[in-house]
Amino acid sequence: MLTYWIVGGIVLTLLEIIIPGMVLVFLGIGALIVAGLIWLGIVDGWIPALTTWFVVSLALLLVVRGLFQRMMPGDETWRSTNEDIDAFGQVVKVAETINKGEQGRIRFRGTTWPATCYEQTLEAGSQATLVYRENVVWIVEALDDAPGEPE
Repeated sequence: MLTYWIVGGIVLTLLEIIIPGMVLVFLGIGALIVAGLIWLGIVDGWIPALTTWFVVSLALLLVVRGLFQRMMPGDETWRSTNEDIDAFGQVVKVAETINKGEQGRIRFRGTTWPATCYEQTLEAGSQATLVYRENVVWIVEALDDAPGEPE
């Protein structure tokens, strides 16, 4: 039984290299601790060994894992998940004439979208700026001769 716990502990600890997440290493360390307790004669039998492994591994996961994660943080990037915020102010090309207050179409993100301009009529082929979006309809304004390439 001692050999099984030693081999299992080593295998679980080494699997952490292949499957990162700081979980398997603590399960492996728990198995090695159980192997040590079996060797010392404190634990004998499968039921006490499994119970000890469960309790020790759970304690290591809850206590030590949090400490390690604070000391060795992973790569994190924070970005806006609202694509509309990133789109506001971008220059787009008018694909279908947009009459004042009516819907036409713009080319944006590789496809065409319904768009409305409340200020003036925008002819097909001209450029516009995204102002905001109402459901799936983009509200645009005429481009004020500002430099920029349409998407």
